[in-house]
Amino acid sequence: MRLTGLAALTCALGLLASLALAGQVASSRVERVKRQIAREIAAQAALRGVKAQLPRDNSGCLLCHANLEDEQLVKAHLPAGVTCALCHGLSFEHKNDETSRTKPDVTYGRAEVARFCRRCHVKHRNPQAVAQFLEQWKGQTRPNGRLILQQAMCTDCHGTHVMVAVPVRSGG
Repeated sequence: MRLTGLAALTCALGLLASLALAGQVASSRVERVKRQIAREIAAQAALRGVKAQLPRDNSGCLLCHANLEDEQLVKAHLPAGVTCALCHGLSFEHKNDETSRTKPDVTYGRAEVARFCRRCHVKHRNPQAVAQFLEQWKGQTRPNGRLILQQAMCTDCHGTHVMVAVPVRSGG
């Protein structure tokens, strides 16, 4: 289930919070976006008959995705209060699926990642670095396993954001 509106709002909150910490966005704007996202998440939770409670950390995700604790994107965004839930929704079904088959409420395809990140990181701090990266890696596979094609995406350089789930053994 794709929640495009929720994805846009959650991204905006997380990355606006990061920018606010850097002094680039007024805190009143960040607070306004936070309230807006909280309303959207509450509405999604109400559809499931539960009350939304946004987590303040990623501990619920780390139960199955222990590799996230050291992931570059998580380490960069968590101090600004940007949790997995802000970008991927509360994902009740995902969290309760012991077989790891249910995806989070909101996911992003390769073509969507840069557009998603740019909602808050309006432009890359160093466009020349992006050009140099593409020149060096185009047509090659990076150490993080990503094949770099015509367009790079943010996670080609900034973390890997590959979710490793704890395998579940079937009884028998």
